[in-house]
Amino acid sequence: MFAYKRLEQLFLRFNTESICTMNELTKYFAVSERTIRSDIKELNNELVDYNAEIVTLRGLGYQLQNKENVRILFKQMTNIASSTAIFSLENTEDRIKQLLYLLLTAEKFLSIDELCDIIFVGRTTLLGYLKELKVLLASYELVITSKTNIGYKLTGQEINVRQCFAEQMIERNLNSYISQFSIIEQRIFAGIDLKEIFQKTIELFPPYEYKITDYNRKNFVVHIAIAILRIKKHHEVEELTQVTLFDPKIQQAMDQLITWVESKHQLTFSQNDKNWIYAHFFTELQQQSSSKQYKKEIEKLVQELLKEIRQTFGENLQEDEILRKDLIVHFSNYLPLKNILTIKSNPLLPAIKRNYSYAFELTVMAISKNEFLHYYQFTEDDIGYIALHIAAAIERSNKKELKTKKVLIVCGQGISSSRLLEAIVHKNFPEQIEIIDTVSFATFQLQERTTVDFIISTIPLAKTEVPIVQVDFMEIKKGLQEIQQLLDQDKKRSELYTLFDPSLFFINTEIDKREQLIHALGNILEKKHVITKNFIEKVITRERVVPTSITPFIAIPHAIDSQVKETKIVVCISKVAIKWDKENRVKIIFLIIGKDSDKEGLQTFFDYLSDLVENEKLQKKMTQVNQFSELIDCLSNISK
Repeated sequence: MFAYKRLEQLFLRFNTESICTMNELTKYFAVSERTIRSDIKELNNELVDYNAEIVTLRGLGYQLQNKENVRILFKQMTNIASSTAIFSLENTEDRIKQLLYLLLTAEKFLSIDELCDIIFVGRTTLLGYLKELKVLLASYELVITSKTNIGYKLTGQEINVRQCFAEQMIERNLNSYISQFSIIEQRIFAGIDLKEIFQKTIELFPPYEYKITDYNRKNFVVHIAIAILRIKKHHEVEELTQVTLFDPKIQQAMDQLITWVESKHQLTFSQNDKNWIYAHFFTELQQQSSSKQYKKEIEKLVQELLKEIRQTFGENLQEDEILRKDLIVHFSNYLPLKNILTIKSNPLLPAIKRNYSYAFELTVMAISKNEFLHYYQFTEDDIGYIALHIAAAIERSNKKELKTKKVLIVCGQGISSSRLLEAIVHKNFPEQIEIIDTVSFATFQLQERTTVDFIISTIPLAKTEVPIVQVDFMEIKKGLQEIQQLLDQDKKRSELYTLFDPSLFFINTEIDKREQLIHALGNILEKKHVITKNFIEKVITRERVVPTSITPFIAIPHAIDSQVKETKIVVCISKVAIKWDKENRVKIIFLIIGKDSDKEGLQTFFDYLSDLVENEKLQKKMTQVNQFSELIDCLSNISK
């Protein structure tokens, strides 16, 4: 569309970069500054018709102005050049996905120039994309390796490449995911008839006989297609534990499916690749015929889990039949796969650890303490699923009695108005407020002191020792809202002062290592006779099971000890970031000293914690706290 190719590349670069410096342009195109100036002048002559221009920004570089006027031209050029691309390349997200696809499918090192040309970005932007992808790929234990003057290539185990491919290349949130194969899926699996594979699974595993959801059946088809794609390029799964399909009928059908795929696509599945397919079929299949032989073992597993939770935390969930049935179903699917479930991550895990941290910790501690449970080597992903069942059971059993607030009503409008206000208050706060008395203004003035928690008045009153809420019958809703706010605020501050102790609040300005900080806190607490000598070792042992960082700011090291007389929460605000695990460097540490069977104190703390982890702004504010009163003020602002 332009006089020569370098002008086209320059035009594309100015459309994808905000500002381009002369240094970047000369390096990228390997030409002199004079040539670049000449090219920009030539390009500006071409852009006159579009009322667009490349201008100089003093001290910054060059920028394309009125970019929106050439958007159609840019789209035409990228559509022509990207006709073979999987993604549209119209936005940053699509370009990063295309880059990831190139790395996942490349058989050789890809040079930086190749990558820039394919996704239409400059070197600086591409390096930014690669940096972003390195973080994502680290969660799959995959690495982008580079060689000077050669390029970039993805390295790692085949099983992880396939998992990344399945989770990052396939969009499962589309409404049409179940009913059809998208354009993107057809491009990714070009040469593979996805509909034909889908029909074959229906033929071999008919819906009336196998309880496979449409969503899971589609997932299984995608995994078969990924296997075909990878095996054709001679990428086989490394050693994988043998999977036994206990049901002979399932085994026969699966053998037929794999034989059909091998014949159709002229390839051979290794035993490890077969195990990979078996594992995905089993994790998508929702049937329990193979679990009959495990019946007694499953029942014992559930029994031991609930018994350990009661002994450790005092949560009695053993009579919850819904929980028992749900756990039996869960373990029925888990036991046959306990050796190969590592190929499926739990996408809900971060949310579970944030929102159901109490239930998650119950499950972690119960499994780590009980020898029978520990034998199964539950993964953190599977603990997350179990914790969801535990959280639901706790919600069912959590019927705490609300402490009522003693209230005096002062009404100056007579008996009828007094009784009406009493009725309104009682109707809206039946379990929260106890009306001690209703008096006139004159009677109230004669009282020397009051022992109520707060006063509701229909007339202005002078300040007293207790809070006053003034209500107006013309704006009764506003008055009720103020009463509710007062109840919430009072409950919150009361709980916070019960949970936290100013003598257990610390500021750290030097230590930047996890275990060193825990030991330092332990030394102080031992001197205060808050903990026993072996308590900190229990905390460290718990950390080594699963690190307790739950956000990039917060960690909750803890242990449950029968020798602890009262549950206490130690707060440490660190002014230096502490490396807690591979990903998080935290600054807010809640060291939980748990009393054996004290579920009330722990549940209250975790209720606040669940709301705090959802408020990143408040977490950042907490890192600036220097005094205990500031901590309470911060936590009082949690929106519950």
